[in-house]
Amino acid sequence: MKKSVFSFTNRITLSIIGTVIIAIGIALFRLSNLGIDPATAANIGISEKLNMNLGNYQLIFNLLLFLIIFMINRTFFGIGTIINMTFPGYIIDFIDMKFSQFNVHASLFWMQALFFLVSILLFSLGISIYTHADIGVSPYDAVALVLENYSISYRVSRSIQDILFVSIAFFFGGPIGVGTIIIALGSGIFIHFWRNLLKNIHEKESKY
Repeated sequence: MKKSVFSFTNRITLSIIGTVIIAIGIALFRLSNLGIDPATAANIGISEKLNMNLGNYQLIFNLLLFLIIFMINRTFFGIGTIINMTFPGYIIDFIDMKFSQFNVHASLFWMQALFFLVSILLFSLGISIYTHADIGVSPYDAVALVLENYSISYRVSRSIQDILFVSIAFFFGGPIGVGTIIIALGSGIFIHFWRNLLKNIHEKESKY
């Protein structure tokens, strides 16, 4: 029993850590001025059109998408879903506020490129960590996992999904750039890499 409780506690901790890393990655995307991830770009565009706080809009969007995915396949949802649906928008708002408060910005291209590289690595790592916790994923991340059950590879389904949200972000005037396109086409590859790495580490540890 203690082992089970400890294991679940670790999973919750992993889910929270992964979610925080995702939010930091997204904040650095915005700081790079090269574009942010498609989902956040679309959410920012729509929330600004509606004159809503990003955290509040993102929570509403996730709830609606949650209901749709839940009717298709509820197995991807759990406490990790609540963690990822609730915290990222508010964490991003807080980090953005601190960046503005301390006048942190990337004025040179090499700085923008560096911030972007770090952010895409953190963003994809964060997704991999919190999905590896296996206690539920966000509705947005569940879409590619649902399609994976229908013999569509994660990398392909994630790229299609991200490209669709790039289009939505463009329509609503979200902050898209060349980086957004790179994320749409490449994040699935990075996430696939991190997922395999974490899986291999977990399997090696399980042997001991």
